[in-house]
Amino acid sequence: MSRRVRVHAFLAAATVSQSGSHPTSNLLGVDYWYEVPADAEFPRLIGRLDLFSRLYLERAKETEFFVSIRWLDSPTKQGRQAVRFGPFRVNFQRHEVVRDHVFRVINIRLQGVGRYSIRLIREAQPNWRGQRFVVLGETGFYVQR
Repeated sequence: MSRRVRVHAFLAAATVSQSGSHPTSNLLGVDYWYEVPADAEFPRLIGRLDLFSRLYLERAKETEFFVSIRWLDSPTKQGRQAVRFGPFRVNFQRHEVVRDHVFRVINIRLQGVGRYSIRLIREAQPNWRGQRFVVLGETGFYVQR
């Protein structure tokens, strides 16, 4: 796994598309609020979420990324457990210095109203605390009725 990847931007959007001779990223539906109807029942699914990331590279090698989503306002400790998506394997070209990449997450289960944290992580060698993952980027959204 490469340690030569840094994340400059990481945000959630309804749709991300790329166009042009050098890919220009179009971020559509960037919002930190997700509204559900007043009579909505939980758990509730979000069909798709695009996570835009701008990666800065220094001779980076193939890397596996994971996306972790956690409900921060859960009344129970079990509800706060993160749901992990991935691995998303990304191959980098030797000459690349910067790359826009979209991680598409499908069927996100919302457990209730409140704050949600989204993290872009990669696996690493365990540190002195035994932690095996490095957080590269973090964003979030708020679910309200």
